[in-house]
Amino acid sequence: MAAARGRRRAPRTRAVTALLLAVPLVLAGLLAGPARAAGGEGEYIVVLSRAAGSVPALAETQSRQYGVRPAEEFRSALKGYTATMTAAEAAHLRQDPAVAFVTPNRTWRLPADAQAAPAAQTVPTQVRRIGADRSSTRAGNGSGAVGINIATIDSGVDAGHPDLNVRGGVDCSSGSLQVPGNALSDSIGHGTMVAGVAAARDNAVGVVGTAPGARVWSARVVDSAGMISNAALVCAIDWVTSTRTDADPSNDIAVANMSIAGPGADDGQCGDANGDAVHAAVCGSVDAGVAYVVAAGNSTSDVAKTIPAAYDEVLTVTAMADLDGRPGGLSKATTCGSTPLRAGTTDDAAAPFSNFATSADSDHTIAAPGVCITSTAPGGAYRAGSGTSFASPAVTGVVALCLSTGKCPAGDPRATVEELSAAYNRTEPGFGFAGDPLRPTNGRHYGYLVAGSVF
Repeated sequence: MAAARGRRRAPRTRAVTALLLAVPLVLAGLLAGPARAAGGEGEYIVVLSRAAGSVPALAETQSRQYGVRPAEEFRSALKGYTATMTAAEAAHLRQDPAVAFVTPNRTWRLPADAQAAPAAQTVPTQVRRIGADRSSTRAGNGSGAVGINIATIDSGVDAGHPDLNVRGGVDCSSGSLQVPGNALSDSIGHGTMVAGVAAARDNAVGVVGTAPGARVWSARVVDSAGMISNAALVCAIDWVTSTRTDADPSNDIAVANMSIAGPGADDGQCGDANGDAVHAAVCGSVDAGVAYVVAAGNSTSDVAKTIPAAYDEVLTVTAMADLDGRPGGLSKATTCGSTPLRAGTTDDAAAPFSNFATSADSDHTIAAPGVCITSTAPGGAYRAGSGTSFASPAVTGVVALCLSTGKCPAGDPRATVEELSAAYNRTEPGFGFAGDPLRPTNGRHYGYLVAGSVF
């Protein structure tokens, strides 16, 4: 499913191709240093070499040899563990031949939540705009269902919401795995909205997702203070990967959504060169068969400076504005409910806040509606918000559709979604938007609009 570890993917010939939200929803990337304990100690992530032996045995040995204090162990997406140590201890540990790299466990801050908006029973504009109402499940006809497992690596999901098919989850927000911990609740609301965009049931209640009724698994990475750590992300990715190898085939997660963005870059070596433990985990998870769909970010900048959007192994989703569920730029709306739209928002054009790709990342970038998206909210409610965080799960649902219909090969569903969407855009030129590859804007690559109708 992925290129070999340590090698950057060769560019494809086709032209297609987060913290969490923005405008007005933002889980966005303010990066802090490693958490510090007494005596100059800090929290670190130790990534072991892929040829290393037993993680518990090595953690115990290295604890005795270097004085580090191991905590959570990772064995599925990568081999490694979190530990408390001083900078000097970390420097000594890096010299161990069984260690690939040691990196500080950095944290990201979560800003404000979305504003609530009333929602009647409806097929959301994003579902109609990408043709998911004409997909194999006819989203919105009251009967469709998609039998694929989706993970939301996010702020949790309200498992009691009647419009969501939540099957379980884990809480990694502390950096240590808890089952289910607080993963099945969501005091922030972001993860519940993401889950609804991807998978709200087709049940005549509220809204419908692009992959109606898909089985949702919540991997919570946001703590009670609104912070996300690298250790929490690695913990979540490791757990998602473990579902592919455990004794229960019913929980095998096929696609994971990460509406998360922070500063960073792709080193072309799955994190080995720049000490990026999250990238190393994503690469290991993709190798195990999980597809990752991620938000491009909301700072109107090149995704090459944003992770995980910059990673070659993921499908990166930009946001376009669709205000009426139809192509053609016909809507003149200036508000989302009672909230004014961001200046520069134009119907059927790239969203003014969306990040974009340049040549380095254009081959894994695709677009979806991300302005004034109505979705599920905690407490059985519904609300609207904007951001690439809500464009991403629309594509996650389409990847699930692609897998459920058998149109996606098991090896690389991302490539199939990109290729078929690009082909549909080229044969249906009125389908896309201002800023797509047929109508480029200032050298910015937003990708072709995902085409749910072809699945």
